[in-house]
Amino acid sequence: MEGGFSKALLMTTLDGGEYIVKIPCSNAGRPVYCTASEVAVLDFVRTHTTIPVPKVLAWNADSTNPVGAEYIVMERVPGAQIFNKWDEMGEVNRISIIKRLTQWEHELAEIPFPAFGSLYHKGSLSEHESIPLDPSVDPEGLFCVGPSCDSHWLMQHGPYAHYGPWKTIGELGESLINRSLLKSQHGLKAKLPASLNSPLGEHLITLGMAKQIMPAMATNPKLLAQSQPTLWHTDLHMGNIFVAENDPGNVTGFIDWQHTSISPLFMQVKWPIFLTPPEDYPEGQVMPQLPSDYEDMDADDKEIALYIKQKATWAKAYEVATFLNDRKAWRAMQLPLALKELFRHCGDTWDEGILPLRETLIELFRSQRELGFETDLSLHFNGEQISAHEKEFQAYEEWHEIRSFVKKLLETDDDGWIPPKYDFTEMRSRNKMLFDYYVSKPDLNKTPDEVRRLWPFPLDGL
Repeated sequence: MEGGFSKALLMTTLDGGEYIVKIPCSNAGRPVYCTASEVAVLDFVRTHTTIPVPKVLAWNADSTNPVGAEYIVMERVPGAQIFNKWDEMGEVNRISIIKRLTQWEHELAEIPFPAFGSLYHKGSLSEHESIPLDPSVDPEGLFCVGPSCDSHWLMQHGPYAHYGPWKTIGELGESLINRSLLKSQHGLKAKLPASLNSPLGEHLITLGMAKQIMPAMATNPKLLAQSQPTLWHTDLHMGNIFVAENDPGNVTGFIDWQHTSISPLFMQVKWPIFLTPPEDYPEGQVMPQLPSDYEDMDADDKEIALYIKQKATWAKAYEVATFLNDRKAWRAMQLPLALKELFRHCGDTWDEGILPLRETLIELFRSQRELGFETDLSLHFNGEQISAHEKEFQAYEEWHEIRSFVKKLLETDDDGWIPPKYDFTEMRSRNKMLFDYYVSKPDLNKTPDEVRRLWPFPLDGL
């Protein structure tokens, strides 16, 4: 099986034992570090929590070994991926799994770490690039925090930025900004339509603004209260959760801990992918309801309304269970978006463009008093600048909406990766069918050529 960052091979022994061999792809992240960190995370989670994860049996992060590649050999998680059982397991089991998930996340949120970065075994790193865990957490002194192995830190056209470990959110934030600056200056451009790609000068000015206010961000009391270094699985989709074949309410394991980092809690907590709420989801003490005109809908619209309510119900179960079982994570989820989004956008402008970061800076400028800043931020936007940005950002959101629509229905990612179970030619045809459907929408205010320029995947020859 091949994923976006690694290949997974199933090995079956003569006595019937099943094992997984995982080999990282060249784009997985920094060589050696990525494999070493994934092994350490699996070992740490297995020995320090009750979260079920596969046991590592052997590994080697030296690609000059006899195999000729880095690899991890681990036990195969028994059972089936939850997407194969979700529809048939019944609502009681679904809600039970959601509640149990928040209890496991609580276990992670309660573990204190000394810095931000990635987790390693002590023997994998030199002393100058590692920070040991507190003896109360790691009495045997087996683990440490070291450089981030996230693939976003991998530079293709120049030297590495400083990638940790970091002891404060200020240090982390400055390194994230420098990462974007380095990649921009080395000619890496965002994967955006030409009309949405900002000139390098605007890029540098906006990143400069973010850098100027980072010291104030790093001392904001609301942000600091939710910034403890936290280990978290941030890729919880239904393919990464396994349940027992004959008892689907029993979770047998969580897989794909590659790139798992120790980051500020406010950057980690988010809706698990399979529990993402639908649009217009009401947070708080409001239960999901069917539309008031449900009885007047035709059969197709009723089916859609029921599905949306069901998704909202699962999201509500996660929200309530997080409040009850993992209050730290719940508080971090309530943090104002602008405070969190600066850290999420300032390190990825080479990927998503400058507009999301500028939108966050404008919101910080407008709401700095309500956000808890004790002195004025060194930010200023006049009415003309804000008006021009709003026009650009509206176009960006339209493009983002199209991209999200296509990725969801094609079950792919930003790079157009297709699961091996699908026929590539068929998926190309489906891409064209989606385009034809989208441009035929009666409320669309764009021409087919305008949509074609915004479409995320090639349509040539179709």
